[in-house]
Amino acid sequence: MSKSPNARRTGGPLSWEQLARPDTEQCQRFLAESLSLLLADLLRSVLSDASPALPADESAVERYRNLADSLADGESRRRTSVGITRAGLAKRCVTWLKLLLIPPPSAPCTAAMREFVDALGLFPALFDSEPSARSRRARLTWLLTHDRRLDASTREAATALIEACEHLGVLLWPDAETA
Repeated sequence: MSKSPNARRTGGPLSWEQLARPDTEQCQRFLAESLSLLLADLLRSVLSDASPALPADESAVERYRNLADSLADGESRRRTSVGITRAGLAKRCVTWLKLLLIPPPSAPCTAAMREFVDALGLFPALFDSEPSARSRRARLTWLLTHDRRLDASTREAATALIEACEHLGVLLWPDAETA
């Protein structure tokens, strides 16, 4: 007669509440995915009327506040006002995303995740009107799409970043696609 799977454990089976409680890594992944979706929504609203200087929607600011509260874990920080611009709120999302997604030196990192984080570093080029920003936007587009054209427009770069943000979950949860 074989032993039951629970016989190898000390103590008894874990309760559902213990099993369902996310660990720190899962929480970071969830927050990163949520921030990336918020960033995609902000970029989509900027593209819709080509004005990053307009104030962000109250719902976007509230989403950011909730995520920032979870990330800061009760530490004192600068509050985000309703009058913050779309670009300003997007930059805050990018800052948090880079903090969440840059792995420690000892941890392995996939090439796709490295490219996404590198693209986040080029994010300010989307709102830069200098002629030299065009090459940074082209690099951002190339990192996210591997399209070798060097004449990527701001719209193409933003669209590539939006698509990458919407698919960040696949990079964060690679096993979910095969399950």
